[in-house]
Amino acid sequence: MGINARWMVTTLLMAAAVSACDDETMAPEMPRDPDTADRVMIDRFSDDAGTLFMRSASPGLPGPGEAIDFDEAPFITQGLGPDGQVVRYYNFDVMPTTPAPIWVLFREGSSTPVPGQLNIIDVVPGDGGYNDFWQVVRVTVPQDYVANTATSFADLQAAGFEMEGTTTIVNCPVVPEGSVAQEGPGANGLIRGWYRDQLVFYFDFNEAPLMSANGVPTSPIHVAFNINPDETGGGPLSGFMTQGSSVQTHNVLATVPGDAGYSPLWNVFPYDNEHFDMLHDLESAQDAPDFGFAANVNCPVVFVGVPPGDPETSPKTVIDRFSDTAGTLFVRSSNASLPAAGEPIDFDQGPFITQGLGPNGGVVRYYNFDVMPEAPAPIYVFFFEDGSAVPGQNNVVGVVPGEPGYSDFWRVTRVTVPHDYIANAITGEDDLLASGFDIDATDTVVNCPIVPDGSTASMRVGGGDTGLVTGWHDGQVVLYFHFGEAPLEVNAAGSTPTSPIFVTFNINPDQTGGGPPSGFVTEQGTNQTHNVLATLPGDPGYSPLWSVIPYDNASFGQVLDLASAQAAPNFGVAARVNCPVVFVQ
Repeated sequence: MGINARWMVTTLLMAAAVSACDDETMAPEMPRDPDTADRVMIDRFSDDAGTLFMRSASPGLPGPGEAIDFDEAPFITQGLGPDGQVVRYYNFDVMPTTPAPIWVLFREGSSTPVPGQLNIIDVVPGDGGYNDFWQVVRVTVPQDYVANTATSFADLQAAGFEMEGTTTIVNCPVVPEGSVAQEGPGANGLIRGWYRDQLVFYFDFNEAPLMSANGVPTSPIHVAFNINPDETGGGPLSGFMTQGSSVQTHNVLATVPGDAGYSPLWNVFPYDNEHFDMLHDLESAQDAPDFGFAANVNCPVVFVGVPPGDPETSPKTVIDRFSDTAGTLFVRSSNASLPAAGEPIDFDQGPFITQGLGPNGGVVRYYNFDVMPEAPAPIYVFFFEDGSAVPGQNNVVGVVPGEPGYSDFWRVTRVTVPHDYIANAITGEDDLLASGFDIDATDTVVNCPIVPDGSTASMRVGGGDTGLVTGWHDGQVVLYFHFGEAPLEVNAAGSTPTSPIFVTFNINPDQTGGGPPSGFVTEQGTNQTHNVLATLPGDPGYSPLWSVIPYDNASFGQVLDLASAQAAPNFGVAARVNCPVVFVQ
């Protein structure tokens, strides 16, 4: 008999029973004791009961009446929520959208069920019309009703109790005695009920209320199998695709408990597994090609993690390179024309770019990113245990301009995370250090000045990406350039290597108003300085962290290359400044 037909017959039988009894009820006389009652043998994996989980296809599934551990594969899955957060859910197989009735008894005038009375069902797994989802039918019994006198739907019919269908739907999978599901709301253990005078056991997953007068509500889930459904051996039997050797799938739920429209009855949409690495949230899942609706499966969500950081929507850290604490050569308190805090900086305009000379006298151009310490700051770069980079994870820094320890130069620090790590779950140094992940400083140094959003620096030696790179600092987005004109490694002291540059100012540093505030001496009518670099990208010992050696400006006309610069009288090392070379003639 079909599900709708069974419900119609049930309704007619209840109405007939009420009519036949007039004003008197005919309840059974003796209550039954649940502790001594016979148990129903439950088999969720028979060919009649199962769709995804059938013993005939998977002989390793528990036998009839054997307890099931739903905390073990294949009955629990780790996926992703709509915002990319880690979720876990149980897999209770394909279920129809038409709920089965569960009868709950109330004494007249009471708003709470009869104490001690077990709820009553009339179908179990394998029966026609069974569903893990039940529509609550309120049964009103007399004030003198004794709990568990009625232990079957037949008893309720015979008694002629008033029955009223409600819009409340509950997710209560009937399972063998001893079964466990220890995560989420089902972890309160098994609940006992009556089925045709015998005892049954079921979980109650109440992670979110379900209300409907039109069947069980549903919500989408986007899943990827190891073999696509349109290929031989594909679909559920091939298993879900996971990150590396972990249990982390990229099955993406459209809703989680607390969201409007959440339901544990999922509309399953398999997507092309070629897009697995590109799916990290609902938006990306909806963009992936799929194979259409496959089935409705009962998958109550039992764990929802914290959503990872979203670079698109997270706030950006306000960057000020020209505050008194951040700047040395470029300080707004001394030069009010410098961009304000958070205002984009055009590094292609003076005073941030300089034209000088290479060691052989050729024209070079380099940016001026101010004085920097030799000690690099750590930048955390994330890798899986197999050595592959975590796709989509932004690098994490612990300091920004103006904070103690900041440097444009960063020592790459390798963070090894398990294969179930979700990109951007870590967005700050404190969270990283508390995570327990393996952290290992490498010898690699990168030149990545943090700048305000919208800043530009359009020149690079040999081309290359001139855009801003997105990173994390304390849960907020930071943006930085990456100057990779030459590889850098820490020196024996663990510091950023340096290289000399010989410069001359309009007023010598030993005179009033001299040094950087007076500006560089240039050839008349041009912006060509005779600042001479000791090395260029590709030369041994090149570094963009220059040891600045001012020479006497009386020698300006004679300084045309490295040899002549080294011969000119100088004032010793003045500072170490980040000046990546971006043009070589």
